[in-house]
Amino acid sequence: MRRTRVAIMGAGSIGCYLGGWLAASADVTLIGRASTIDAIEAQGLTVSDLRGRTRTVAPSSLTLATEASAVVDTDYVLLTTKTSGTELATRQVAPYLLHDSVLVSFQNGLRNATVIDEALAAAFPSMASRPLALAGMVPFNVVRTGETHWTQTVNGRVKVKDHPRIDPFVRAAHGAGLRVDVEPDMRSVLYGKLLLNLNNPVNALTGLPLAVQLRDRDCRAVLAACQDEALTLAKRVGVSPARMTPLHPALVPRLLRSPTPVFANLSRASLKVSPEARSSMADDLAAGRPTEIDELQGAVASLAATYGTRAPVCARVVELVREAEAAGPDRRRWTGAQLRRAVGL
Repeated sequence: MRRTRVAIMGAGSIGCYLGGWLAASADVTLIGRASTIDAIEAQGLTVSDLRGRTRTVAPSSLTLATEASAVVDTDYVLLTTKTSGTELATRQVAPYLLHDSVLVSFQNGLRNATVIDEALAAAFPSMASRPLALAGMVPFNVVRTGETHWTQTVNGRVKVKDHPRIDPFVRAAHGAGLRVDVEPDMRSVLYGKLLLNLNNPVNALTGLPLAVQLRDRDCRAVLAACQDEALTLAKRVGVSPARMTPLHPALVPRLLRSPTPVFANLSRASLKVSPEARSSMADDLAAGRPTEIDELQGAVASLAATYGTRAPVCARVVELVREAEAAGPDRRRWTGAQLRRAVGL
């Protein structure tokens, strides 16, 4: 049988991690920055998960490219670019797609699949010949632990919108040892992921490893306040966030505010974090790249304004991240206590 063909547009940490596992049972094309692609071409690609599994893929087993045209003749295109680049990435790959291609967004944010679909509609006026856009979600962090080595640092399972046309991709993923769950209600899943991702700016502003930051009760108090604002809005818009941990989302802020020994004990089984874990936003600030704050606390603050209410803690976090972006290497590293006061708690 012909192997499933998968192209990954925006092959950074998440894209290289997914591609490294998928290459065991699918024909994988990685499209990314020249520096990343050149390194993989010279050294191969290595991925490791939280279970201690490691896989190295030879360059000859991958198609490596820096141009969107490399998606030609692929069955699935996984978008792993920054959310701000979703529309552009879709327009770049559109001329090379098959009518039955499927684009899956594995990005942060709530609207990526809609943005992809709108961009495809402009490129394919006929619904009958238009590729399919689906939402996906990667719940865990991935860090670059070597020049061409990417490591999962937080537990969780990949999810994708349940649709008949996604089934071959799911089978290929399972055959490669990558667990992918299909979900009928991705809106709920994406909102649940947003609640977790609200910690990304907190982690980035402190500059601490994730495991250290989560042991700081003041940092957790800031995250809990952001989640409270997001949960209030979820009720307003009629969304029930999916459970991303054993604890119901509405109870997580209470756990976050608990004393650190209590938090550590109750979260030990469900929150596995490696010592080197950090948020992607922390990496962005360190590299001087724009962050995705507009899709995290920014999305909460914007949605609150749309519904005639306020999300003051989220809005203040947005301001602090913008200040950090502007300051560059001289940005302030906040302690948990300083950050808590800065957001008005």
